[in-house]
Order: sequence, then C-alpha cells, then structure tokens
Amino acid sequence: MGIASFVIGLICLILSPFFSVFLILPSILGLVLGIIDVVRKSKKKESRGLSIAGVVLSTIALVVCILVTVLLVFVFNTVSDSISSSLDYINDELENQVTEINAKINEPATLNDVTVTLVAVDKDFKDYYTFAMVDDDCKILKADFEFENVGDYTEYVSYSDFNCYADKFSCDTFSSVEDSYFYASIGEGKKAKGSVYFEIPKDAETIEIEYDGGSYDGSKITFVVE
Repeated sequence: MGIASFVIGLICLILSPFFSVFLILPSILGLVLGIIDVVRKSKKKESRGLSIAGVVLSTIALVVCILVTVLLVFVFNTVSDSISSSLDYINDELENQVTEINAKINEPATLNDVTVTLVAVDKDFKDYYTFAMVDDDCKILKADFEFENVGDYTEYVSYSDFNCYADKFSCDTFSSVEDSYFYASIGEGKKAKGSVYFEIPKDAETIEIEYDGGSYDGSKITFVVE
C-alpha cells in the first residue's frame, strides 16, 4: 500500500494543476492508503519511508487540487458575470437606441438620416385598376410621401418600408395601382417622392402609417391620420 500511495500521490501532484477536479478523489485515496500503511508498519516496526512520502505527496496533491478547483470556480463565475453584464449592457444600449417618432401630415420626421414627410392622404382613393377586387366594407387609402437624404451616404426607400394600421388592426397593402411598388435611391442631399396604398375598413376612425426605413431594432416613425 505504501508503494501505491506513493505512486498515486506523485501522479496526482504532477497532474493536479491540469486535472484538479478529477484528481481530488484519487488524492484522497492515496492519502488513506498511505496512512493505513504507516500505521500498519509502525506496529510491525518496519520502514515507513515510502508510505510517509505517499502521505505527503497525496496531501500536497489534494491541497493543490482543491485550491485549483476553487480558483477555477471563481474565475468561471467572474467570467460568467462579466459576460452576462456585457450582454445586459449591449441589450440596454440597443433598447436605448430604438427611436419611435410620432408625426402628422406635413410634419417632417427623421429616421436613419432620411427625413420623411407625409404630404397628402386620400382616404377614399378610387383611381385604381378596374379589375381590382376590393371588399365591400373596405376602401383604398393613398398616402403621398416625400423623402430627403440628410446623411452622408446614399439611402434607399420603398413601399416595403411602410405598414398601416386602422384602429390598431393591420391593413393589407393594395397593389392594383400603376405606381404601387415604388423604390428610390436617394443621394446625399437629394429628395424623392413615393406613394403607398392600403386597403382599410370604411368605418376606421384612426389610421396610423408606420415607416421603419428597414430598421431591425424597432425604430419607426408613426404618421397619425385622423
């Protein structure tokens, strides 16, 4: 047992900095074997050198394993807390960067370096294709917009940047019009115009047209049409 204690203690001591968690039990085993062998040989008055060496090595290995394990747990918790705090900070920053603007007709609003103005609204637009199918309880809304690039790079706007809500309910885009799918590339300091069309209920009281400019963070301009 003295030899086994010595071998186990030596191996555990050498490997303890690298496999501390897995060597705690073997170190305890080497320590127990060494103590048993020391007691047994003391009664027989035999040489206990190897057994004592096994006890010492196993004890040192056990202490190292425990210290390294505690250190690893501390480092892991510190890193985890740091990562969690960083992610929370990033999420908070992203939330703080979300822009929500309310505007009315002829009231310019700027989002992502594009100034958008709702210049006119026709809540009963009828100049669409004769073959178009419109529900009996609905009508077509046409909204005319102007855009100005106030940034330093080319900006892009299109009909897909808009959503419409009638009394908080989503409205379908209406496409049976010649210029329903507008798209514009706006250079620095330049302007563009475009119209969007939606099918809305005839009895709608409040209409909101949202422009998000292709934003992925929830930023938007909401144009309220009474």
